[in-house]
Amino acid sequence: MDHTATHQILAVDIQERFLPHITQYSEVVNNTEKLLTAAELLSLEILLFEQYPQGLGRTDERLIGFHIRRFEKTSFSALNDPLSKAAISLNPTTIKVVVGLEAHVCVYQTVQDLLRLKQPVIVVADAIASRNIQHKAWAIDQLRNDGAIIMSLEAVLFDILKDAKHPHFKAISKLIR
Repeated sequence: MDHTATHQILAVDIQERFLPHITQYSEVVNNTEKLLTAAELLSLEILLFEQYPQGLGRTDERLIGFHIRRFEKTSFSALNDPLSKAAISLNPTTIKVVVGLEAHVCVYQTVQDLLRLKQPVIVVADAIASRNIQHKAWAIDQLRNDGAIIMSLEAVLFDILKDAKHPHFKAISKLIR
C-alpha cells in the first residue's frame, strides 16, 4: 500500500433486517463499529449505503452515531447510484476500505465497479458476510483474484497507522483487543 495514501470507508447495507438471516451479522456490526470509531479518530471519511431501506429497514443503530454521509440506493452497487458515486472518491491515492452485507451481492458489485475504475480497494474480511457462508468465501476468492486486497480489521487499522508512535496508536490498539 502507498504510505502517502488516504482512506475512505464504505459501509454497504449493514441493515437490521439481515440480523435473523446472517450468522456473522454481530461480528460484522462489531467490527464495523470499531472501524468507524478508528475512522473518526483518524478523520477519515465514512460513507454509509442502505439498500432499499423501505423494505430492508435502516442501518443498524449501533453504526448511526458516527459522522457519516448516508445514501439510499436500489442498485446493488453503490456506484450505480449517481449521488453515491459522486460521494466516493475516485482519486487513485484514496484507498477504499469496504465492509458490509451481503458479501456476494452488494459488497461484491460495489468492489467490482471500483476495480473496473482502477481504484485501490481493501475488503475487510471479518466485516463482511452473506446468508450463506460459502457465498462469502467465493466472493472473497473472486475479489482477491480481480485485484482487491483482502485483510482483517486489525491488519487494516495497523496498516493505516504504520507506526506504534502514531498519536492514535493506543486508542486504536485498545479498540481491537
